Amino acid sequence: MFLKQSKTMKQLDNKLNKNIMNKYIKENKKNASFSIFHSSFFILKMLFLSIAFWGASSICAQEIYCRVQINGDKISGTNNREMFDELTNKLIEFINSRKWTDAVFLNEERIECSLIFTISEMTGTYLSGDLQIQANRPVFNSSYTTPLFNFKDVNLKFNYSKFDRLEYYDNSFDSNLTAIVAYYLNIILGLNFDSFSRYGGTKYFDKAAAIVALAQSTDDAGWKAFQSEKNRYALVSDYQDERLKKLRDISYEYHRLGLDEMSMNVEKGRSKIYDILPYLSDLNRAKPYSIALQLFAETKRGELLDMFSNATPKELKEVKDVLRGILPTDRNLQ
Repeated sequence: MFLKQSKTMKQLDNKLNKNIMNKYIKENKKNASFSIFHSSFFILKMLFLSIAFWGASSICAQEIYCRVQINGDKISGTNNREMFDELTNKLIEFINSRKWTDAVFLNEERIECSLIFTISEMTGTYLSGDLQIQANRPVFNSSYTTPLFNFKDVNLKFNYSKFDRLEYYDNSFDSNLTAIVAYYLNIILGLNFDSFSRYGGTKYFDKAAAIVALAQSTDDAGWKAFQSEKNRYALVSDYQDERLKKLRDISYEYHRLGLDEMSMNVEKGRSKIYDILPYLSDLNRAKPYSIALQLFAETKRGELLDMFSNATPKELKEVKDVLRGILPTDRNLQ
């Protein structure tokens, strides 16, 4: 669906077309063979070109719209604050101006996400802290967006000096900072595509896994197996684990057959979500403490409790029991 032109751009477009038409008619009045047919043909041609121009501008949108924030309050010094501002702008440009997929996105289909860097230590050009990553997905035929991913990476460590360029290449590991960013963007893309098409995100989980593989030759934290059950290695491994393949089915059915359906039939959509929740318990028994499963439950907990707040006491209890089994220490479920 093409986006509507702004009032100003419409006026400019109309003025341009009018000027061209006047010039064309003036020059061709001298020609006795000038006809209504030629004039009509020219108008149709200009109209077609105008539609094509505005249509192309609406479907060539970059697929990600990311907000970036760097919190360096623990690091003193005016020069450091200026460096953080510079890095923020560079990250925004790096993410939002790059094509991360081969897919064509409408402007309104762009994936909205945010990266919040908290820098707690700085030694020379070496910075460390944590990174909060969040992403949302639009729900069909509504203004509501559902949380898709919400994760805190506590292994943020990278080198950066003022005026450094941010570079990233698929087949090499040149910067821990850009590798971390590219990794999480591919995780978000994988989750987003999975939510619209069954297993549609496989390509992007594979790309995230390839970044992990390249990182094995480095000493940077967060990339290695068995260092943690909640690091980057563990997360993408879960999304590729056959034991957890049903989680990707659940994500598709939850979003596409549940939430998207609710815009047309609330009870039908909610009933579909209710029916798939027991499968989360099955997955929890198949792989206890799975980071991907815990993330799904944590991300959807508030939404599910709101969704079933007016359900029968039995249904609400069953929803809480499923979530409590995966998140036993969550006080919101007690």
